[in-house]
Amino acid sequence: MKIADLLGKAQENTGANFIGLLRKEARIKHGIGSQLSDILGWDNIVKAEDGNCYEYYSAQAPLIGTTMPIPVPCPLGIVAFDDCKIDIEEAIKIFHTQNGGDHFTKISLSWPLVHPAAVEPHWHFRTNLGNDVTIGANSGQISGMPPMVVLYMGRPQ
Repeated sequence: MKIADLLGKAQENTGANFIGLLRKEARIKHGIGSQLSDILGWDNIVKAEDGNCYEYYSAQAPLIGTTMPIPVPCPLGIVAFDDCKIDIEEAIKIFHTQNGGDHFTKISLSWPLVHPAAVEPHWHFRTNLGNDVTIGANSGQISGMPPMVVLYMGRPQ
């Protein structure tokens, strides 16, 4: 589901105007997955023009359903955004190009306030091996995995 659709659904249910998504976190079937069909839905936090934040659940297609947005305290350390180029399907494909684990146990999308400033929102994956993988939601660049170091032991001749 596109961010504009998430904001529209929240506006439809509350009547408030929303400036952007703060965070979305996946609910994963059985707590572990490897493909889009393993995602049941998303817990979304959106920010309204008046500064208030609302949280609601939306099912991942082909499942259907959305809960009523309820006011929640705004989370710290992230900023609202209204678009990104890499959707979850593409992010999962990129996730599978790295070797930190073949399954995910957590997925979230947010734009962190960090120094130096993040230039794009990030998809955050936790792997079944406990590694964290961060994928740029606009560039598709992977970070967060330590480089693989292979040591070769040679015999002196």
